[in-house]
Amino acid sequence: QRYPRRRAPGRDSEMGRRHALNNTAKSYFTSWEKKEAGYGTKSARVGTDSKLPFGHCRLGLQRAVDPVVSPSGHIYSKEAIYEYLLAKQEELAKMRAAWEKEQQEKATEEAFKASEEEQAKIQQFIKDQESVSRKRKNPSQEKKDVMKKFLYAPKKAGEIMQDPKSKEEKQKDLQRTSFWLPEFTPAAKKQKVEAPPKRPPSPFSRRPLRLKDLVPIKLKVLEGTSGREAKFVCQVSGKQITYQDTVFLRNTGVVMLKKCYDELAKPTMTCPVTGKKFKKKHAILIKNDGTGFASTGNVIAKQWGEALMN
Repeated sequence: QRYPRRRAPGRDSEMGRRHALNNTAKSYFTSWEKKEAGYGTKSARVGTDSKLPFGHCRLGLQRAVDPVVSPSGHIYSKEAIYEYLLAKQEELAKMRAAWEKEQQEKATEEAFKASEEEQAKIQQFIKDQESVSRKRKNPSQEKKDVMKKFLYAPKKAGEIMQDPKSKEEKQKDLQRTSFWLPEFTPAAKKQKVEAPPKRPPSPFSRRPLRLKDLVPIKLKVLEGTSGREAKFVCQVSGKQITYQDTVFLRNTGVVMLKKCYDELAKPTMTCPVTGKKFKKKHAILIKNDGTGFASTGNVIAKQWGEALMN
């Protein structure tokens, strides 16, 4: 008894199917292919490793040395924020000098244009006076004027008389047909310099920041930790501060968890450590990056890219 010959698997029937499943074999771009091609905006969620722990400088990204707090609640090393403000102050001085120079040039240019317009008006007035005197002496000119009035007179009663093209229209026509002339070549517009702010902005909040706005902060170190591995604790409850919301009282220098502030300090407006009264403006909420796991600390990093058209 003869049996039909078996074909080797994957030779004929599976060949086309397997090739059809290959990448870039379809008539459209898949999501994975778009991602690998590098087109479009890419986004990624920032994890805990990319976030600063409490008590670290926002500029130096290390544990803050002689820490100070800005009104926006960001902690900086004293040296780092001072260098930043000094560099920004020098940059603003250069920008202000450039802006003042531009304003002076603009005022000079406007005065020159005004004087040119005044001279043009005077020359036009003199020209008109001379033409009037010529018309009185030249009888042939009067005939030309009569012919001009006849040509541009309304054909029917009620029609508006059509005057010849004005000088501006003729100039535009000439510019449109003779654009290669030097006086009609386009010129690059001068970039406008914006008026610089009076004070340098904060690195993160972008609000004006002064040296006297920075307040020194004393952080209580957890026992058994020091140096780069130092951990900080709440001065009221003694709990370690990691990614919880923290409040700093500017007039007393006390750092506490927001929960302690809401329950113990805010109702009486009295510092629970020093017993000193404070106002609402004295309480500064320290900015915290969060854990990266909860929605409150969720940070999405995006990189813009051109879209791919299918």
